Amino acid sequence: MLSMITNKICIRTIATDSKVKKVVIIGGSGFIGKYTAKAFIQDADTSIELGARKSKIVNELKSLGNQILPPVSTDIISKSDIFKTCQGANLIVNLVGIMHERPPIYTFDNVQHIGARNVAIAAKENNAQLVHISAIGADPNSEVPYSRTKGLGEIAVREICPNAIILRPSIVFGPEDDFFNRFVKLTKYLPFMPVFNGGKTKFQPVYVWDVANAIVKSSSDPKFYGKTFELGGPDVYTYREIIQLTLDQAGIKRPIISLPWSVGMIQGFFLEKLPPNLFTITRDQIKLLRKDNIVSNDSNILTLKDLKIEPTPAHKILFMYLKEHDVIPNKRTHRSFDDRSAEEEIEKIRNEIPKHALEKEAEYKKLHEKLDKERNRSS
Repeated sequence: MLSMITNKICIRTIATDSKVKKVVIIGGSGFIGKYTAKAFIQDADTSIELGARKSKIVNELKSLGNQILPPVSTDIISKSDIFKTCQGANLIVNLVGIMHERPPIYTFDNVQHIGARNVAIAAKENNAQLVHISAIGADPNSEVPYSRTKGLGEIAVREICPNAIILRPSIVFGPEDDFFNRFVKLTKYLPFMPVFNGGKTKFQPVYVWDVANAIVKSSSDPKFYGKTFELGGPDVYTYREIIQLTLDQAGIKRPIISLPWSVGMIQGFFLEKLPPNLFTITRDQIKLLRKDNIVSNDSNILTLKDLKIEPTPAHKILFMYLKEHDVIPNKRTHRSFDDRSAEEEIEKIRNEIPKHALEKEAEYKKLHEKLDKERNRSS
């Protein structure tokens, strides 16, 4: 009995100790959120609260102890939700972003602009330091809603919390990423890997642990308050090189075929009308693929180097998880679908594409092959 009373007193003392820093991670149940929580938990005087619409804590976090507080169901577009979750916070990290809209509620503007504003207001109300995760290419003047609302979100954050830290990562990779993993999954169904316009667009993939450590280090040093960082790995790859790297690291062989931008826009026109799935690509995403996604040379922008973080090369990590996919290696043929639902989804996609569009794609392909042959002869 005495032991139980003592334990209760200890727990209460920890909970009320003014030295304990409360970190609230909005979007904490997502890919980056899990690693961010693990990075913060290395400080024994930190408690972490995860706020997300789906407030389940992954099993890996449940075993980390009492520093992980019970998760809170939080919708970023609900100001009352955000205020409740952020109450008493010393530091707030906003990781929420979307790649696909679900109108009328979960639009890019509602989530990445208005949602960012809600979090900034909550940070100001609690006198908490704010770390806002944006993206390389954020631009309030962009014609692409994803980039435009990322830019508007940054403006809202700066207006409300001038000392906020803004981090703009390039493509983030790690075991649960939706980038490299997606390419490997596509090889189950595609006999070749497509790139657009030769796959010349540049990317600078950054490791998720490096991003998590950047969040911790930047927020723990006042000299970084009010600064903007762009986070990229040590290597810059073209889109074609990214695909080849993925195939090499997964131990899979597929030809890489270049398609014109116009074919991508035709595909996007039809595929964006369907519910998000493995094959989803939108016209806006095709437009984003036209722009490099690498750290800029702007002297006002800081990088991982300023945080004394040595960026992790992609080739040292990717093979550890890409080879776990159930893909037949070194084959160029289609692999059978895993279940009936996948077959139905693919069939639905095919049926939605009119015959004239498929004929147009075939025409573009023949033209492209002809141009390639002419270039090869001239070289």
